[in-house]
Amino acid sequence: MRNRLIFVVILMSLLLTGCNNTTQESKNVIKQDGASIVKNEEGGFDLYVDGEQTYIKGVGGTNKIDLAAQNGANAFRTWGGDINSISLNIELASENNMFIMQGISLPKDPELYKDEDFKSKTMQTVKTIVETFKDDPNILIWGLGNEIELGGNNNTANSWGFVEELAEMIKSIDSRHLVATVISHNPDALDTIVKYAPSLDLIGINSYGPIEQVENIVEKSSYDGPYMITEWGPTGWWETSNTEWGAPIEQTSEEKRIVYENRYNNYIYGSKRCLGSFVFLWGQKEERTPTWFSMFVENDIPGLPLKGEKTPMVEAMERVWKRTEPAQTAPIINNFKIDGKKGTESPYVNKGESFIGELDVVDKEGDDLTFVWEILKEATVVATGGAYEPRPDRVGEVDTTKTNTLNISVSEPGNYRLYVYVLDNTGFASTANIPFQVTDY
Repeated sequence: MRNRLIFVVILMSLLLTGCNNTTQESKNVIKQDGASIVKNEEGGFDLYVDGEQTYIKGVGGTNKIDLAAQNGANAFRTWGGDINSISLNIELASENNMFIMQGISLPKDPELYKDEDFKSKTMQTVKTIVETFKDDPNILIWGLGNEIELGGNNNTANSWGFVEELAEMIKSIDSRHLVATVISHNPDALDTIVKYAPSLDLIGINSYGPIEQVENIVEKSSYDGPYMITEWGPTGWWETSNTEWGAPIEQTSEEKRIVYENRYNNYIYGSKRCLGSFVFLWGQKEERTPTWFSMFVENDIPGLPLKGEKTPMVEAMERVWKRTEPAQTAPIINNFKIDGKKGTESPYVNKGESFIGELDVVDKEGDDLTFVWEILKEATVVATGGAYEPRPDRVGEVDTTKTNTLNISVSEPGNYRLYVYVLDNTGFASTANIPFQVTDY
């Protein structure tokens, strides 16, 4: 009897050890049909799609995906969608041989994560979406929410616990695709996710100005898995310097080009636990200005002769994705001044009196340049978290010149910005703007 008891204990121990080994090994299996993440010998992670090692060179948004593919991208990210829009995304991805990080929108309001009716309806909606697309080869990742913890009020057990419920449900239906969530540049959220949402395959991190800190933040956290930089780009309006009256100072497109290349090469590419990134924004949006995060300029704005041209940031991404020098480059704006003052010097002008906008610009290819000038009021209807903002009102008419200077005046006191777009007529538009204040003498 004693020998039989010893045998049973040994057998159970072997079975348990075998189960543990099987679990560990399953994390390192390279799927031949679908996506898998494998820990490598350097202590980092590699992504495999259908058995092929893949590094994500992605864009944020669905604008001009054919151009993204031509420039070297292999994926795009969305922030939400229904059955119809996801179907269109898949069609777009298939046409351009791209993967999708398909967003599933979740709110930032912590009270909703205590609402059983909301959670039940969301669970059913997500289930329907996942069941519909669980076998699609172009979808790579289900992205549960975008910065739901932004502001600090929703980094809770309730919110991340619900994300865990969604992740578990998705995985019970869909074995082909990865499941992630996306956070802001928020070290606290990493540790909370480890505790309450352990089923996630990876975490997406959005980071702009302090992107150089991300790798170290991940290493110092309790999170030991892989990540992606799911939004990155220029220095944000909340991170930059301001004029004396509080207007944030935007980088010129040339400053942004340099920043995009440096941030990609130094803080994304080669980071051992980073599986890739999605640059922001492969399109155009209004956020404090029409150009701040826009990698393309506006299109079909009444009175503004722009047609969605590429900015120098598009050039930057072709350079870093392909590791080759583009055949055509954008005009280089070295500086932009009002009456000899940069934006950092807080230029003031008197109402009704003329002032001069002057641009220092060169073009490597010697292209014939066109200058488009516009004055907009400083944005006052603003949002957070990337929510909708209206385009500020224009003051006066748009001017189009062949010279790099403009003499202009504004009759009403207030806060404004002078914008300039430099077109090289090959498809590029370089941009700059200066905040200025009109005073009543």
